[in-house]
Amino acid sequence: MLKADSISKRFGQKIALDRVSLSLDAGHIFGLVGTNGAGKSTMLRVLSGILKPDSGHALLNEADVFENIQAKQQICYISDEPTFVTGATIEDMGSFQSAYYESHDPARLQELCEYFSLPMHERISTVSKGTQKRAQIVLSLARHPRLLLCDETFDGLDPVMRESFKRALGEVMVDEQMTTVLAGHSLQEMENICDSVGFLHEGTLLTSGDMDHILNRFCKLQLVTENGLPQDLLSSLSVVSLRQQGKLSVLTVKGDEAAVLNRLSAANPVYLEAIPLSLEEVFILDMEEQGYAK
Repeated sequence: MLKADSISKRFGQKIALDRVSLSLDAGHIFGLVGTNGAGKSTMLRVLSGILKPDSGHALLNEADVFENIQAKQQICYISDEPTFVTGATIEDMGSFQSAYYESHDPARLQELCEYFSLPMHERISTVSKGTQKRAQIVLSLARHPRLLLCDETFDGLDPVMRESFKRALGEVMVDEQMTTVLAGHSLQEMENICDSVGFLHEGTLLTSGDMDHILNRFCKLQLVTENGLPQDLLSSLSVVSLRQQGKLSVLTVKGDEAAVLNRLSAANPVYLEAIPLSLEEVFILDMEEQGYAK
């Protein structure tokens, strides 16, 4: 189990994390979504034991990860900027990795390189950023980590490789019960693969929960009425946005979809339909509610 227990971190006067708490079971994929500068990378570095929190604790199976060699043997952090030994190939990096991590599996590394169409004997510095991202992924998974922390890992991967990464991740979840935290802006990818998600803004975790819970806090509906929507009906709802064109109304409401549909049916609509909201749309609604770039 991974647990963040009221973690706070400052850099000078800048509050990077403000009492962030989180608990994830083994075999869980969590998406950490946030605005620019929200504290996502700082959170991953604290969870990996690279940074010491000013207060609170990052725990893996009840053990504090900071300056804990045994815990760090089980953690792999894929940063947003690939870093490799100068002139090294993937095979070289595998050998280097095996000197520090007992769980490194050379056969698994070769298998993953074949799966991701990666040359093991070519210098990593000579290939594209996307290929370097793939190199990070295969080296990480070859370690059989218990906790995988990914910072903007989907960036730089083409659509085919994104799907390959998601499939590989899914297989490891089933076979090895690895816990994964994906931080970044690729909300569509996260929606397709994550079990749960959290929205981080200005160092504060605004909300977190399973995907259905996050998506169902808002609902979007379109309806056609003969005489428009009564003002008292609109006032009884937490309307976030309303667009009207003739007899057609499209509104986004904060609240339970079934309850909102029941209330709108009081207007005797000729037509009434709920429209699914994406994770990206829900994130934008949350950020607008916080006054971010509204």
